[in-house]
Amino acid sequence: MSNALIIGNQSLTIQCAEALLARGHSIAALVTHNKDVRAWGQAKGLRVEAQDHGFADRLSGLRVDWLLSIANLNIIPQTVLSLADQAVNFHDGPLPRYAGLNAPVWAILNAEPQHGITWHRMVAGVDEGAILEQRVFDIALNDTALTLNTKCFEAAINSFPAVMAALESNAPGIPQDLNKRSEYRRADRPAAAARLDFTLTAEQIAAMVRALDHGS
Repeated sequence: MSNALIIGNQSLTIQCAEALLARGHSIAALVTHNKDVRAWGQAKGLRVEAQDHGFADRLSGLRVDWLLSIANLNIIPQTVLSLADQAVNFHDGPLPRYAGLNAPVWAILNAEPQHGITWHRMVAGVDEGAILEQRVFDIALNDTALTLNTKCFEAAINSFPAVMAALESNAPGIPQDLNKRSEYRRADRPAAAARLDFTLTAEQIAAMVRALDHGS
């Protein structure tokens, strides 16, 4: 069985970590800035490290089979990536077309009929590694950023057993065609500060509202 370093900050982090333990693997350390994830790890008796500027130094000397970045929006330092034989990231969009951040939001704004999630190997370039597992699903006409993110998490949970199997066999994955890549950065925003333009169609205006609706 393999041991893993997990970095993440959402309920999805916990659910995948639970699946990993249930499969017989171990967790050498859990890195997070989320109080719920931290509490879960402490209750499991795991080594839990705060995801701050010093966490890479504190992990120095650790050696793991797998590094799993799950619901983590921060770039992982190369010194941390080098601690693992295999490093994999969960991305809430279909690569290579929706690299970067806020992929579900941009998919709704772009009136995509479908969206998806991708588990990919981690390399120096952000979201550029080979694809281990990808799932695609329809975007409903009433989907919001919240509900589409929920669909992404559901697809991630359902596909995680396949990801673990790929890691167990050290599958190479499928290289991305980076000629088809588009990337949305943290600072990217809709035009005119997301002002509603009533010269647009009702569908376009509704898409703007739905894309920026993250729930309460």
